Amino acid sequence: MRATKPFGPSPQHSIFYKIVLTFLCLLLPLCGLNLFMNDSGAGIVRSEIVHSMDGKVELYVDLIESDFDRVIQLIQTYVNDDDLLMLSSAASVMSDVERTKAILSLKRKIDLVKTSSRFVENASAFIPLLDRTVTSNDNSIASFDEAQFEALSATTNRYDAPFLRYGEHLYISVPYPDPALSGGRPPQFLLTVEVSERALRETLKRFANNGEKAVLSSNLFDWAVRSDDGFGAVPAASAPTSGDSVRLDGERYLVVSQSSDRLETTLTIFAPERRIFGPLTKYRTWLLLMSIFSVVVILFFALSLHRIIERPLRTLVRSLSQVEKGNLQVAVAYERKDEFGFLFTRFNAMVRQLNVLVHEVYEQKYLVRLAELRQLQSQINPHFLYNSFFILHRMATLRDNDNIARFTKYLGDYFRYITRDGASNVPLSEEVNNARTYTDIQAFRFGRRIVASFGDPPNEWEDFRVPRLILQPLIENAYAHGLENKTKDGRLVVEFRAAEETLIVVVEDNGEHLAEETLQQLRQRLAAPESAAESTGLLNVHRRLQIMFGKDNGLTLSRGAEGGLRVELRIPRRREGEVAIVSSVDRR
Repeated sequence: MRATKPFGPSPQHSIFYKIVLTFLCLLLPLCGLNLFMNDSGAGIVRSEIVHSMDGKVELYVDLIESDFDRVIQLIQTYVNDDDLLMLSSAASVMSDVERTKAILSLKRKIDLVKTSSRFVENASAFIPLLDRTVTSNDNSIASFDEAQFEALSATTNRYDAPFLRYGEHLYISVPYPDPALSGGRPPQFLLTVEVSERALRETLKRFANNGEKAVLSSNLFDWAVRSDDGFGAVPAASAPTSGDSVRLDGERYLVVSQSSDRLETTLTIFAPERRIFGPLTKYRTWLLLMSIFSVVVILFFALSLHRIIERPLRTLVRSLSQVEKGNLQVAVAYERKDEFGFLFTRFNAMVRQLNVLVHEVYEQKYLVRLAELRQLQSQINPHFLYNSFFILHRMATLRDNDNIARFTKYLGDYFRYITRDGASNVPLSEEVNNARTYTDIQAFRFGRRIVASFGDPPNEWEDFRVPRLILQPLIENAYAHGLENKTKDGRLVVEFRAAEETLIVVVEDNGEHLAEETLQQLRQRLAAPESAAESTGLLNVHRRLQIMFGKDNGLTLSRGAEGGLRVELRIPRRREGEVAIVSSVDRR
């Protein structure tokens, strides 16, 4: 029987899968469109919410900036206060009454600074000459803290990043005169305001409502005030950017932030996404459930189709596949009296008729193929015989008895290999050894003009059975048509390479430059071996390999790296059916 491609639709070409795919192609775009509209709506709502919260946070930042601006302007005004100037420059020459009067007057002004903003925890005037600090606390005069004075005397831009950090607290400091302007000399006095973290926290709590969290952090150093003390996972100096979504304390929050260039701080509001997008999430959940329900309905419909149409159809396809493989004893039983019942009845009748026809023609066609293979193989033997007698004649003429002995030994081994009785197919190792013997014989003819490099086949392929005399004709062709006219530096290379389930044998020479026209003619002859007038050499080997291993195997011709002919011989692993046929051939 003629080999054909495997019958039956692949899963992607099955009618059942096409029907299911058609329904899915109709349903999935609708579901995808609904999801897209839902996501687009959620995106628009999210954008509007972020925009609204941006405006709210910007207003909060303006309120905080206004309070601190008022405080900064007030303490800046007191830099030129007469009482403060007298106490910082002439306290030692003032009477006790004058000094006390000036301190009390300064205390009232310091108290005014504290009451000017709810964000002021304490206002102080450090006076080194007096060795005292006038504060707005209950004790109007405190001891002078040299370390705090030096730390808070650092130069700051009061109108652009006015805060200083000392310990765990935040301060606004105005030294007079500014060390940066006085050549680094210590200031005469220092006006400071301690920022009230408690008041900031209370303000942030008013900013944050409906489960929101607020954080005010410095852009310059690690300092932050939070509306919720338990909200400790929020980064202080690197808060997420506005519009981000972050997970904190096991819940996702929408982040909206606004930086204050005036204070070098950032106010960040964290709004729970569960509260903002809860309705949209619920709607999306129902949409997903509806989509899943639609898919379930389609799958139920597909299973019904599978039981009514797909299952009988696959039974028919599998039966046809068995017939294709040569099983003519298959019979299909189908109980229903529908269209498939008619098809199965006619199928069983067809198989019975095929069984009769195949038995009539199979043996005749097989014997014709066997005779053709025997005839092709027998054509190889005379080629080498002619050349061998010529070489032997030349050595006898030269009376080279030693080489005659070696040469006749090689000839004996060679002709014993090709004339012995037994299988037409031999282990690959024996075929390789015979080809090596042939190159040894040719060495007598060409001497050092031609050097043969002969590789070894892979160990796992040594016992693999191949047709006899498939390698020697390729080597003979290289000597006869490529290397015969070489006066020196002739090279012949035989290599073996295993690729998955295929063995590739390469025979390459560096003979005369191979013309493209000649190469194309050789390829055309191999492509149509049945139409060739003579079947010898490369064509003979190619034909026998195709008869035994199939049309996809045989010889491949190309130009070698040095301009000669490169022949690749492909031998695949045979299937069990082919091995059985070859064994029958050998027994005959």
